[in-house]
Amino acid sequence: MELDSKQKVLIAIYSEYQKDLPNMDNITFQNLGLDYNVFKVAVEKLDNEGMIKDAIITHGGNDTIPIHVRVSYCKMTNYGIGYVEKKLELDQTNSGEQKVKTIIEKTSKWGWDQFKDIGAKVLAEMLKTQV
Repeated sequence: MELDSKQKVLIAIYSEYQKDLPNMDNITFQNLGLDYNVFKVAVEKLDNEGMIKDAIITHGGNDTIPIHVRVSYCKMTNYGIGYVEKKLELDQTNSGEQKVKTIIEKTSKWGWDQFKDIGAKVLAEMLKTQV
């Protein structure tokens, strides 16, 4: 399975959202291995489609690409959560930790190497808060 840029951004937000204290500032175009303009458009599409909310999207000039996006206060919607869980065949009843482990396994098989680092950081922070 191949993921498009929008799906990569959504899966990264979903994974961060699994933590007790998510820090959406960890979701960056650099961490995801995306071009900045592609990242900005992906965030805008996710917001328009109702999969995320509270992203700050700034437009200016005549360009259709946002001049800036900020996901610091971003949250998943029920629709976005359901989409990710269905797309990745995740068990809703699993813990956040188990969901992230499953995502790491699946994205590795699909060749999305950048997610290994993101997922490992999320898991490390989840385990740290459990102690």
